[in-house]
Amino acid sequence: MDKTLTTVQFADALGVSRDMVERWVKTGKVKGSKKGPFPGRTSPILIPAAELPRVKRLVQGKAGG
Repeated sequence: MDKTLTTVQFADALGVSRDMVERWVKTGKVKGSKKGPFPGRTSPILIPAAELPRVKRLVQGKAGG
């Protein structure tokens, strides 16, 4: 199984807020999905760890520009 990160772990790695990461997932900027037998409001959003380097480059590009 591929490694996944929670929105909190992803946000911490990027130095942004969890809310921002959740918005990115909802708008499709970051690939993520809710997992569990009944993926509803309380299910955690899991993001593939492979997304981290790509998004980190984007965030660093905006900070430097």
